[in-house]
Amino acid sequence: MSSDQTEHKDTQAVTGKRRFHFDQITSVMNSIGTAWVFVLLVIINLDICGRAFFNHPIRGVPEIVALSIVACVFLQLAHTLKVGRLTRSDVVLVWLARKTPRFHHGVQCLYHLVGAVLMVILFHASLPLFTKAWRLDVYVGAEGDFMAPVWPVKLIILIGCVAAAIQFLLTAYKELMAGIRRSGDLPKTDRASR
Repeated sequence: MSSDQTEHKDTQAVTGKRRFHFDQITSVMNSIGTAWVFVLLVIINLDICGRAFFNHPIRGVPEIVALSIVACVFLQLAHTLKVGRLTRSDVVLVWLARKTPRFHHGVQCLYHLVGAVLMVILFHASLPLFTKAWRLDVYVGAEGDFMAPVWPVKLIILIGCVAAAIQFLLTAYKELMAGIRRSGDLPKTDRASR
């Protein structure tokens, strides 16, 4: 085995380990988001029952739901992208994949690079909002009734933006490598994973 082959295998092993850890992080974030959706379901139903049967709603449910929906989206965004379930219209992409696979991979790579750039822009736009919420101790709700801090949600938005940007870049790299190789030259494992 040549030194180039050994170096390539070492690079793949390190990249694979890093990728595995990042996949674990996005899976944990997704699981937290899913569990929180279930908690929201319980809270909303308890609030409805409290209103209907006891004429006493749970305090702060509208505020909790409003903050939680945003948090859940950003917790689950990177994993949704990783498994290919991000909502988009792919009629043209399917046609391109059949007609010109290399161009299809190029368009996909560009799409994911634009997504990464958008996540970076969103991160930079959200960072001052987080620091303001943290410094000024911003809350939602009414004083004396129910108050919840805003900064945890702003922090989750930042973490979600970073995770989604990384996932966009990883997917763009995968598409670039697939576009460089001809689809007939791909190993069977790569074809099976599509």
